[in-house]
Amino acid sequence: MIKPFLFLTAVSAFAYEAVLTDIEGTTTSISFVHDVLFPYAKQNAREFLSNHWDDPEVAGIVGEVKKIASSPDASQEEIAETLVRWMEEDKKHTPLKALQGMMWKDGYEQGDFQGHVYPDAYEKLSEWKQAGLALYVYSSGSVPAQKLLFSHTGFGDMTPLFSGYFDTKIGGKKEPASYAAIAKELNLDPKEVLFLSDLLDEIRAAQAAGMGTVLLCREGAAPSECPCETASDFNSVHPR
Repeated sequence: MIKPFLFLTAVSAFAYEAVLTDIEGTTTSISFVHDVLFPYAKQNAREFLSNHWDDPEVAGIVGEVKKIASSPDASQEEIAETLVRWMEEDKKHTPLKALQGMMWKDGYEQGDFQGHVYPDAYEKLSEWKQAGLALYVYSSGSVPAQKLLFSHTGFGDMTPLFSGYFDTKIGGKKEPASYAAIAKELNLDPKEVLFLSDLLDEIRAAQAAGMGTVLLCREGAAPSECPCETASDFNSVHPR
């Protein structure tokens, strides 16, 4: 069982000023992302590009796709094939995430699906927010995609709980510099931020930057080499 965190001072209710949370596998079921969101984007990639090919914002992002793919003259069909291949390979390319987010926006707004959030995540995030903790999200999915998920949940619009969002534009999630940059953006010392994730490489990167960490192990036991506190769900996380 996770051990309670020590008080930072005699008058502070929390040892941390902020909680930074991952989404997939942490607040949200991995199966929702892989069984609902990813297939939806793959199935709609060609139609989306066809409908939005001349949109200036989409055209700019497509230009980034061409650069990464080293295909400056790629056709619309070739771009669609590249996006689908990247999704199948689970690439974290920022332009891919941006286009996925745009596709998911259509799905959320049309009521094709709702964003999944674990009940314990909703309850504890709400409790921490009310108690005065600042809450932030850091995911490989684009910021617009993060906001869409949390604004269309079974618990209603959860976006008022969060004070900010971060994606791979600030850096990769396995890079310590990304967490240092987030702390700087929040105007906090890294040790004042508690990071929650289900991936050990992300935990190690956050620790290297000086953040507090908890590894979420929703499905199975914690790895034997785990260098931090672990929790089976948000009810076992005590940022105090």
